[in-house]
Amino acid sequence: MAVRVKLFKIIAIGVLLCCTGAVKCAEANRNDFRGYLQGRHVFGSQCAPCHGSRGRGDGPWSEGMTVLPRNFRMGIFKYRSTPMGFLPTDDDLRRTIKKGVSGTAMPTFGKSLSESDITAVIVYLKNLSHRWEDLGRKTNGMILPEEPSWFAESENYKKHLARGRDTYRQICVNCHGESGKGDGPGSKGLTNVWSHVVAPANLALPHLRSGSTRQDFFRTISMGLDGTPMIGFGSVFRDEQIWELIAVVESLKKSDRK
Repeated sequence: MAVRVKLFKIIAIGVLLCCTGAVKCAEANRNDFRGYLQGRHVFGSQCAPCHGSRGRGDGPWSEGMTVLPRNFRMGIFKYRSTPMGFLPTDDDLRRTIKKGVSGTAMPTFGKSLSESDITAVIVYLKNLSHRWEDLGRKTNGMILPEEPSWFAESENYKKHLARGRDTYRQICVNCHGESGKGDGPGSKGLTNVWSHVVAPANLALPHLRSGSTRQDFFRTISMGLDGTPMIGFGSVFRDEQIWELIAVVESLKKSDRK
């Protein structure tokens, strides 16, 4: 009887350990050793020329770049669906890897890398900074609200655009400028957390670095760009105000093409 009880305890402990390991694996796949090895190989061949062999953003191709490659050792990411100060979700990282960053040397890898390779690279990236060990920096990404119908309603659209322009003049013009070209009076001398001199985004360009869709704009305005002077306004503006600002951004692009 004593032997059976002891055996039951051993089995119970084993099951508990397995469950605990499964939870940890579910929380952060940075512990996936096979994925890490695969990701290290892909990173070395595809990413290291710019980001450096150790992910510090100092690869041989980075010399002379206007927009320097990301230093992954700091664990700070601009393009996220999470609040500032939090780590990006896997979907955030996957989106950037697949779509690239417009206006920089970061290309699109959506066709050249398999889903398996992209997942493995994400595992590897999560091992380049200790910030990924801090569960307090992890949270779910925002759920984007549905695009309002007034974008397709001419007269209604004009009313919202006018409101958006008022908000833009009050909040955005100081950095982005009247025409959205990043030349506002507050645009001089700005730096980011990586100690690089930066300029506000030129909103009149056809493609922005964080994405070119209305959903991308909404995410950027709401969550900001971590490590840069661009803060998130999701707790300041109502959803409707953000959509109205998006209408302004689109109007700036149209006016610049005239």
